[in-house]
Order: sequence, then structure tokens, then C-alpha cells
Amino acid sequence: LALICGEHLLLLGPPGTAKSALSQQLAGIIDGRYFERLLTRFTTPEELFGPLSLSALERDEYQRATDGYLPTAQIAFLDEIFKANSAILNALLTLLNERAFDDGARRLPVPLLCAVGASNELPESEELEALYDRFLIRRSVTPVSDDAVLQLLGAEGAAPARLSILKEG
Repeated sequence: LALICGEHLLLLGPPGTAKSALSQQLAGIIDGRYFERLLTRFTTPEELFGPLSLSALERDEYQRATDGYLPTAQIAFLDEIFKANSAILNALLTLLNERAFDDGARRLPVPLLCAVGASNELPESEELEALYDRFLIRRSVTPVSDDAVLQLLGAEGAAPARLSILKEG
């Protein structure tokens, strides 16, 4: 739904609930450029937006080499999005809301169709509210139980031995 509407999706849930797999599937559906990164307080802007262009610096211009990074992605997965530092969070606000990237003195449009943000918990800090607001579609995800896996596979009565053991123990 987020991709069709051109909005961003926030997935909240524990590790191992296929949050990144969903975003990879979205990129596959449109055969689009995909970018994925796990954010921490130590993540640098270069990891998301690309390194500084050395050839541009030789011309006294401040520009990034963005090819293959977030500013060129159509689908992006940003894991643990609320753990990023303020330099990254501020740049993400513009990129997500305006679909633009400030590259030195230039503001460039980005082809981003949908960003999928993921977190294990809701943001607790007021400074993260603006970022949280950029995700209009928000879903909680939970692990699939053994019974539900069997139902998804359409083989409820034919459980593999390993799953049968898990159910008994």
C-alpha cells in the first residue's frame, strides 16, 4: 500500500520478523534501485549519502558521489532508524518529506518512491517526532507462530519433523 500511495512505511517489531525482506520484495516488484543500511549513533553521512567527490573538491565544490547510495534509490530500507545521529536525522527529514537531497549548494530531486523504516521500539525522544511523522503508514510486526507457518505453507497436517518437535517441547 505504501508503494502504491507513494508514502513511507514504518515497521515496528522484534528482530527476525522479515522487515528487511519486505522492503527487498518491494524493490523487486518494481525492479527498482534499492538501498539498505542499519543505522546507529555512529553511522556517518557518507554511509547513507555517499562519499565526498574528490574531483568536485579539486574544483572547490562540495558534492557527494551519490551513485549507489540513498539519494539514488527508489526503495530504501533504513533499519533502526531512530538510532541515527542528528546529522543524519536532519538530512533524512528533507529527503523523506520533500524527496530532495541537499548536495552542497544544490538541492537535487531524488527518485525515492518508498522508504521503509524499521525499529524494535517506538521513539522516546521528542526530537524524533518529526521523523516519526514522515512515516504515514505504520505497522507492528510480530513473529509468525509455528502453527501460522504451517497454515501459510498450506500444509497444516504435514508438519516437518523439526516443527513437530518444537510444538511438543
